[in-house]
Amino acid sequence: MSEPSARRELAVLIVSYRRADLLERALASVDKWIPDARVHIWDNASSGTPAVRELAESRPDVTWTFSDTNLGYIAAMNRLMAQVPDHDALQLNPDAELLGPLTRARAVLAEPGVAAVSPTVIDPDGRDEPWDVAHREQGVVRNLVNAAGYAKRLRGRVLSNLYEGPHERVDGYLTGCCLFISRDAWNALGPFDESFFVYGEDATWQPDARKAGWSLRLVDDPEPQVRHASGGTVSDDPLASVRGDDLLRAAQVIALGLEHQVGRGTLFSAGATVLERFQRSKRGPRQARLAALAQQAAGRPAVVVLTHGLRTAAERQRAVLANQLVARGHPVTLVCLDHLGPSVAELDPRVRMLLQPWWQPVVDVADTDEALVVGGTTAPEIGFATTWRTLGRAVGQRRYWLPLAQDPADPDGPTYPDLTARALRTADALLVPSSQHHVDLTRHQWLGGPVLVAPLGISPADPRPARPTSGRVRFTVVTRLEERGNTTLLIRALDALARPDEWSLDVVGDGPDRAVLEAQVPAYLRGQVRWHTDPTGPGEALADADVLCVPGVDDPFPLVALEAMTRGVPVVASATGSVPEVLDHGAAGVVVAPVSVPAWTEALRGVLDDRDRLALLAAAGRTRALEHYTEAAVADAHQRAFVRVLGHPFPGAPAAS
Repeated sequence: MSEPSARRELAVLIVSYRRADLLERALASVDKWIPDARVHIWDNASSGTPAVRELAESRPDVTWTFSDTNLGYIAAMNRLMAQVPDHDALQLNPDAELLGPLTRARAVLAEPGVAAVSPTVIDPDGRDEPWDVAHREQGVVRNLVNAAGYAKRLRGRVLSNLYEGPHERVDGYLTGCCLFISRDAWNALGPFDESFFVYGEDATWQPDARKAGWSLRLVDDPEPQVRHASGGTVSDDPLASVRGDDLLRAAQVIALGLEHQVGRGTLFSAGATVLERFQRSKRGPRQARLAALAQQAAGRPAVVVLTHGLRTAAERQRAVLANQLVARGHPVTLVCLDHLGPSVAELDPRVRMLLQPWWQPVVDVADTDEALVVGGTTAPEIGFATTWRTLGRAVGQRRYWLPLAQDPADPDGPTYPDLTARALRTADALLVPSSQHHVDLTRHQWLGGPVLVAPLGISPADPRPARPTSGRVRFTVVTRLEERGNTTLLIRALDALARPDEWSLDVVGDGPDRAVLEAQVPAYLRGQVRWHTDPTGPGEALADADVLCVPGVDDPFPLVALEAMTRGVPVVASATGSVPEVLDHGAAGVVVAPVSVPAWTEALRGVLDDRDRLALLAAAGRTRALEHYTEAAVADAHQRAFVRVLGHPFPGAPAAS
């Protein structure tokens, strides 16, 4: 534990979501009781953002940040903390209201070794005691007792996570509706873990603080200091409330631990699943919800979408698929097997989201006659999907498995281990991103059938203004910086042109081999090859590109090519995987074959010699992307696959192509 500094100034940090009226009330209470504090607000791009912007216009004294996306509470609070690096912080919920100056809590925060302080909090609905913001150490049994609704009944006993009365030194964690954080502790421990989207940061950062020798304190003032209506920002939105319950459960799983799929969190997940199905108070509402979903489905099959998490671009594709299918009337449940991630924010609230290990293939779907599971080809995904399909027989539901075979193909031998290949041959259909990728996958092993094409897709971007046809051509490559990514091949091809005054290259990305790759650039070209860290998004990466180069060979379906095509950026790419089909075999981009320095040199020379062709390729690429590789096209392909597997059409399914 670090030595405390002198008492710091205070900043009030609020993450805004939806309710401008509650936020305005919270701000008024801050003005009244702690007017000396700086106030910083982060708005998380919710449906209430226009009203929050109106409020911001009337409060120029507040520092406002309007996020383009919903980062979630955890990431947003980390960014607010970074805005006030010299301040202690009061992290305040927008649905909380100060009733006093928090004098004692601020005094306790200044004591040596204190990491976090909370005042007692009044619940206007009378459901909670004022000291219930303090919790005992988490455990599987305590969390299940709380999930079952018995924590208050057993208050103070060993099985409850609640204290019997005010407890000044807390051995678990303090919930964060009105939480003081010491800057000294924050500097020593680092920010909140962004594995959590919302909830959970208090249940990991604070125990870590205690392990490091810091203390957590609950302050019981003579007069109430804070009033908080739980769930105030989502109280009028039942879908948001369900998502909140899902995220709370996921946060508890993560906090308890998912280590190697057998941590304490997996035991809690199993127990929570049992409670949901067999506890009397939960069983009835669950059955009613599933029946209602079946009625809404109106003959469409239910769908389970599997993913390891929601961090990477490939994992985000699963969220995109779930959103498209639920918008078309399918009851959809998305199951994360390992972790969450920022794409949680993009999930349609109608999609049920669960975090549970592969060996718990018990998932709520609607009471429909038929259901399908779509997922990848890793062992956990296969284990979950095949067992879930088998369990369907026990509940009288016909279930089908459609694995997504999107892995890089091994050119020299079988792509999949024998056990994986055998499992894939039992699938009801194999989904591949392109016909050529299936050829590559099955060059050395049989994977069964039927085989159906379901490409990846993106949300179309607006075309950027036309680029000038004179001057240097600005080539761009967006990649993970590894030697196998062929960035060096591209640089060698540009070098071989012997026309250094006609081009520049922007290398966008990061990775373990960055220093090695930078060192391989010839000294006389280092002024023309610029290296950039990961951008905030594809728009930033491609903003100044004249041509996107995709020299890599490992990615069977480079999404960055689609990002460029929809923006009207011409693409030059190695002829591997799905690239020839995506670029319409050269009609919508330049396909480089073979993947070699001489072939790339000739392709790049063609670009420099015929600048007018770039505009034609850009237009053709955008047209092709909009026709074949949008998120809607992805959903169309999956629905056609569903019809093929089920053997009959269903409402809203596209006609067979």
